[in-house]
Amino acid sequence: MKTALFLSMLLVTGSLLARNLDKTFQLLPQPQSIEIQAGKGLDYGELSYVVADGEAPIPVLGAITNGLPQSERADKGIHFRLSQTGVPDSPEGYVLEITGKGVTITSRDEAGLFYGCQTLEQLLEDSRDFKKEIPPMKITDYPAIAYRAVHLDTKHHLDRMDYYYRMVDKLARYKINAIIWELEDKLRFTRRPEAGAPNAISKQEMQALCRYAKERNVEISPLVQGLGHAGFILKHHWELRENPASDWEFCPSDPRTYEVQFDLYLDALEAMPYGKYLHVGGDEITAIGIDDRCKATGKSAFELQMIWLKKVCQFAVDHGRTPIFWDDMPLKYAGIWELALSNKPEEEVAKVWNTDKLDKAIDLFPKECVYMRWKYEDATSPAHQRLLKWYSDKGLKVMGATAASAGDSPFLPRKDTRSEYVRGFSRLVAENHLEGILATAWDDGSPHPETVWRGYIAQGEFGWNPTARDVATFKKVHAQREYGFRPKENRMAFLDELEKAIFFFDDALVSSGRRNPAWGATAFTLIGLPDKEHPGAWSETYKEKIDKAKEEAKRYQTIREGVLAAERNALRNRYTLKVYEQTNNLQNYPVRLILALNEYDTAKDEAGRKTAQVKVREVCDYFKVMRKNLESVYSETRFMQQPEGFIADMNHHNHLASKTDNSDWLYLYEIPMVKKVLQWIKE
Repeated sequence: MKTALFLSMLLVTGSLLARNLDKTFQLLPQPQSIEIQAGKGLDYGELSYVVADGEAPIPVLGAITNGLPQSERADKGIHFRLSQTGVPDSPEGYVLEITGKGVTITSRDEAGLFYGCQTLEQLLEDSRDFKKEIPPMKITDYPAIAYRAVHLDTKHHLDRMDYYYRMVDKLARYKINAIIWELEDKLRFTRRPEAGAPNAISKQEMQALCRYAKERNVEISPLVQGLGHAGFILKHHWELRENPASDWEFCPSDPRTYEVQFDLYLDALEAMPYGKYLHVGGDEITAIGIDDRCKATGKSAFELQMIWLKKVCQFAVDHGRTPIFWDDMPLKYAGIWELALSNKPEEEVAKVWNTDKLDKAIDLFPKECVYMRWKYEDATSPAHQRLLKWYSDKGLKVMGATAASAGDSPFLPRKDTRSEYVRGFSRLVAENHLEGILATAWDDGSPHPETVWRGYIAQGEFGWNPTARDVATFKKVHAQREYGFRPKENRMAFLDELEKAIFFFDDALVSSGRRNPAWGATAFTLIGLPDKEHPGAWSETYKEKIDKAKEEAKRYQTIREGVLAAERNALRNRYTLKVYEQTNNLQNYPVRLILALNEYDTAKDEAGRKTAQVKVREVCDYFKVMRKNLESVYSETRFMQQPEGFIADMNHHNHLASKTDNSDWLYLYEIPMVKKVLQWIKE
């Protein structure tokens, strides 16, 4: 009953916002309630000071408000107040009141004052950008979900330290209050120094970043992979492998396993001292129970996994952290994993749903653990909702994990940056009062973080208020907040087209094979090349690719025009647009090459073929230019090469990003195709 009432309140307050607030002002995330008042409002530039009333602290201020003096003056100012009455129960809740006399932000806690200030910053930003008076209003706001996290996965790349600070600022702007950082070898471990990459972040650097984040209400917790996904350490410790031929799994029956893992945990906890959680991984195990040490125990693979889980969970509790565990292995043991992932209708699910194995094994489940229920597509499916109910019935703590990036592309996420999936799972978390929501961003394909931001910001929007906006509206508001574009301008429409273009890029230059950045590459066969002795034959063979390339050439031009217009008109975040521009150029490369080869193949005479061949050569030469430009933009925030002395994992899902020391893996088909074409030209 409470849930239904809560959600109906969200829907009502959302409609109040849409009805009453001038459309010039688009707040993200959308507040729970906005009441427009009578009287005069405020223009940007009228506020002249910031002051704390009573015992209230002044929170970290935004870019606009930070320029104001922190001493009271006779003019209009911003007042921060603490109160236990007349404000939302949440420590992050706040009341923001704007009149012609100034601004008051009231909360129970400093976190609420901070978020009230973030909302004010957006209002001031819109007032400045669009020269519009902020109307007098009262905003009452609080999050639907208390723990709203994003996943930072850096196993295949490392960004520049200043970029992480900027990332924290942006997360805070959109009221995301946590990061779960998947470290692997990107921390300079002191107890096990062999596990850290040569360019890893020091504990002191990480501590400084965590302090900075804490001041902005962003809590950073570590994810240190254990049991599986252990290549970053097992490539150095063969003696702890469950399978000598694989660096994937630790042996859970060797006491030395825990000595190593606990040392890694301790370093991570010291590096991230303010986090609530320790995420211990534990997913995607394939070989536990095959080693003689495990066979000697007489335990099943599942029992061994849960024994490991109890030990690492106890370690976390003993060190003041709540453990988190990816929950797929118990579901696979119970035989309901595939069903839980499916979108089968309820009537089909009901016929085969069976949790007997889980019910019988319930004593093996540590109660102090948070089970991270991950589903990266539609989490509202009937089977998945049944699974959430099972957890609830058994009294287990659950956190949802959706995806801002699923690792299936090295260039950008697909499907509206997965925003609909983020929205759906966030609503379930709010309805079922789960422990929180995490938007994962897997580095399997190692996309540039800028391309993931729309998904991250969707987590900010829907984690705070999961019912107020649909995805189409969110995307328009996102364009305003991130770039200063009015929704009616629709200047980010090109991004949807850019997400579509990648599907042709995937296999345009091959006739067989697969390159999935998350699951590796198979043997592949590059497309053939024209034979001047048989003009037209090549074009007939590859007619479908040519037709599609012509469509994609038009799409490229549409995207290009959209990106360039966005760059000209953006008020901020042009760097993100530069990343999109270079992504578009890259995805267009095979299109240009196929069309140039088609032009050669269909030339009417030798002169036409020579002219076309020059064009083919120009396209090949352009590859170097395109690559240089893309990597130049990327390198503004990211290190593009692995450091000297870096040792790649043996079998990290065969992720392409781990296969080369430089960025060659991005161009798995393009590099050999260019070589092939240049040789063809010579002949």
